[in-house]
Amino acid sequence: MLVKEKSNLLVIFLEHGEDLDQQIQSIIREYKLIDAKITGYGYLERLEYGVLSQIDPFFLSKLLKEGLITVTNLNGMIDNRESTIMVSSVDDKFDRHQGRLISGVVANSFNIILEIYKTE
Repeated sequence: MLVKEKSNLLVIFLEHGEDLDQQIQSIIREYKLIDAKITGYGYLERLEYGVLSQIDPFFLSKLLKEGLITVTNLNGMIDNRESTIMVSSVDDKFDRHQGRLISGVVANSFNIILEIYKTE
């Protein structure tokens, strides 16, 4: 992982084999982030995500996809040190996958931009 600081932005470059959610949690702790906006794109070899299955109470049905996955849009936020991330992606069979990110393993490269609103 390579992190570049630019004003109120953190630009994060992830490499092959790194866990997406784990690295974001690491950045939150290291930079003591409280509130931030998350955007990103890249390629994954493993994606676990959830979709809402019931309205009350909230339950996520977990789905797992392995193989080359192109993440076209990663959007989320860090609110009070907790991250919530939505992912939109396409697999090698051109099937779409959208939902709340649970975990993802980087295939080739992945770029994340954190726009920081508040730190400790």
